[in-house]
Amino acid sequence: MFRISRRLDYGLQLMIALANEPEGKPQSTASLAEKLQIPLPFLHQIGHMLMQASLIKASPGPHGGIRLNRPAESITAMQIVEVLEGPIALQPCPECDAKCERFEVCSSQFAWNELQQVVINYLGGVRLDNLANNAQKLPVFSMQMLPAKTEALQLS
Repeated sequence: MFRISRRLDYGLQLMIALANEPEGKPQSTASLAEKLQIPLPFLHQIGHMLMQASLIKASPGPHGGIRLNRPAESITAMQIVEVLEGPIALQPCPECDAKCERFEVCSSQFAWNELQQVVINYLGGVRLDNLANNAQKLPVFSMQMLPAKTEALQLS
């Protein structure tokens, strides 16, 4: 089953909330956890991962908190996904390449590879600032997002 993890969903919500801070002021993790209804320890875990990737920055002190470390327009959904979940790998085989002994007879690899590329292309085109602005100007999925060799497929 394809499923978005709770960590990724919460992480994206956190990043959107930080992008919506008009002056880029640090926000306390306690207030963010309450506002977003994310358990505070889980928010800390997610925040730590995002800090290690330099997507957010923490400021200590009574007026401290977390904030974006760079402009929202320079952060893509794909970057957030990779930080929180690792690289997208829809192929069920970990080594689906010419080294695989089933490579020549595997009839499903084409579909999974094409779907993976569509997902990567889409998420790479979704910027955090657009997500923060109520999904305005998000890329709309179209057949043009598919690699050229899949145009012959009939999607219903």
